[in-house]
Amino acid sequence: MTVAVWEGHNREPQNGNGPKQAVGRRVGFGPTVLVRGSTSANFFAMRTLFFDIDGTLLVTQRAGSGALVRAMVDEFGVADLAIEHISFGGRTDRDLVCEFLVAGEIAPTPENQGRLRRRYAVTLRDVLPTVRGEVLPGVAELLPALSATPHLSLAVMTGNFPETARMKLETFRLIDFFPWVVGGDLDAVRCDMARRAADQLARRRGEAARDDVIVIGDTPNDVRCAHTIGAKCLAVCTGTATREELEIAGADRIVDDLTDRDAMEFLVR
Repeated sequence: MTVAVWEGHNREPQNGNGPKQAVGRRVGFGPTVLVRGSTSANFFAMRTLFFDIDGTLLVTQRAGSGALVRAMVDEFGVADLAIEHISFGGRTDRDLVCEFLVAGEIAPTPENQGRLRRRYAVTLRDVLPTVRGEVLPGVAELLPALSATPHLSLAVMTGNFPETARMKLETFRLIDFFPWVVGGDLDAVRCDMARRAADQLARRRGEAARDDVIVIGDTPNDVRCAHTIGAKCLAVCTGTATREELEIAGADRIVDDLTDRDAMEFLVR
C-alpha cells in the first residue's frame, strides 16, 4: 500500500496579515508518511493524534443526515423517511447507511449500500457550500500549533466515509492539516474502525507507534474506541454528549472546547 508523503511548511496568510500557518504539503508517494527534514528516529518517535470531525472540529448543522435523507429519495424513491429515532453521534457511515436502508424497507445488500453511499457523496457535495456550519472554538488556533510541533502527527479518525470526511475538511479549509484520514467505510462498529487505524499505524511506523496515540472526540464512542486500542482520549464538550456522559465513559481529559489551554498541554506533554 502506498500513501502520500507530506512535507511540513509555513503558509503565508492570504490577506498578508497575521502569522504564518504551519500546514502540510504533499510531495510524493511512498510506503510511509514522513515529515521532510526529520530523522528516522524522530519519525518513529512521533505521537499520533486522531481527531474526530463532527462535533469536535466543526459542525455542519446536520448537513450529513439531511443529505442522506435526500439521497434515499433520489436513489430509491423513499420519501417521508422517519429518522427521529436514529442516533448519529459516534457511529460509522457504513452502519448508518444500513440503518437508513432498513428504515426505508430496502435490502441492505452490498450493492444497495454502494448505491446509497455514492448518491450521498454527490448530494453532500452539493449541500455543504450552502450550510451555515462553522469551525468550532479553538480549532483554528490549535491545529497550526500542533502541526508546528515536531513530535506530533495529525490524522483524522471519523465515522464519515473517507470521501465525505475530506469534503467537510475541504469546505472548512482544514484539509491541509490532515494527510491521513481513516473513515467509517469498512466497519459498522466504531471500535473496529479504531483497531484498523491502529493496525495501519503499526504497519506504517512500527509496533511501537501504538503506544503513543491520543484520540480527540466529542462522544462516549470516541472514548471507547480510544481505550479499545490502548490510547488516551481528550474529550470535548462541543458535541451532543454531556460532560457527565464523557466522564462516565472514562475520558482521560475533558475540556469545554479546544480553546482550553489544558487541551494543548495534554496533547503535547
